[in-house]
Amino acid sequence: MKHQDYNWQSKDNKNIYAQSWAPDHHPSAVINIIHAFGEHSGRYQKWAGLFVEKGMAVLASDLIGHGKSYGKRGYVKNYQVLLDQIDLQLKKSAELFTDTPRILYGHSMGGNLVINYAMSKETPVSALIATAPWLRLVYDPPGYMLLFSRILRPFFPSLTVKAGIDNTYRTHDPTINEKLKEDPLLHRRMSLQLFHEVSRKCLYAMRNIYKINRPLLIMHGSGDRWTSHEASIELTTNTSRLTRLKIWDGFYHELHNEIGYMDVFNYIIDWLAEMNIINHG
Repeated sequence: MKHQDYNWQSKDNKNIYAQSWAPDHHPSAVINIIHAFGEHSGRYQKWAGLFVEKGMAVLASDLIGHGKSYGKRGYVKNYQVLLDQIDLQLKKSAELFTDTPRILYGHSMGGNLVINYAMSKETPVSALIATAPWLRLVYDPPGYMLLFSRILRPFFPSLTVKAGIDNTYRTHDPTINEKLKEDPLLHRRMSLQLFHEVSRKCLYAMRNIYKINRPLLIMHGSGDRWTSHEASIELTTNTSRLTRLKIWDGFYHELHNEIGYMDVFNYIIDWLAEMNIINHG
């Protein structure tokens, strides 16, 4: 497996960190991963390795305000800068892996971004995957967060508050949950602006998902304590026949890190083959 680091320049000439994993031969497809809030691309190394074993490449970047990319932790000026970053990543994907089908894959907040990106334009991708997409939270945010968002955000958009994330419920694998304590790139700071922007786009996605008319796989664990699997079910009632919904019974938020992660992975591979995006013998 070949691994490569990149330092790209955003539209405003700031550093965006990215990395890729690829087989020794030309890949059959390239998976473009958009990570979740508070994390970074490096958490997908094991997951990327599985795709490489199947002959695919994986490209992932640290979102603005996350990981090794620029910006105050948990803050973005507006939602569009995140969509611009997806644009940049897909462009780089085409340059690095020429004549290769591109799949856009987002997890949690990344799932929100992938869905909204696909609705915003004619996307240059063959398929879309969203796991545990942030469409609605399982529990209402703390009252102070809602109050701050309404009253203080216009004046202090970059003000951050600590998100109530309990790592116990990321996955049923306790070793992964425990290892997170040692990861210096993880953070729990969410700005009022980011919370407002993502919340706004949750509603937009629920009302406009019909605009996506290409293969779309949405997967969610029914045991997710953070993002609502019921919202994913509601979302798919208004989608095209090219949309597939898979609910994983009892799984927590990070399907790719669950104890049954190989079942999740094999489901994705079978779906991509069924959509004629890869050959799966």
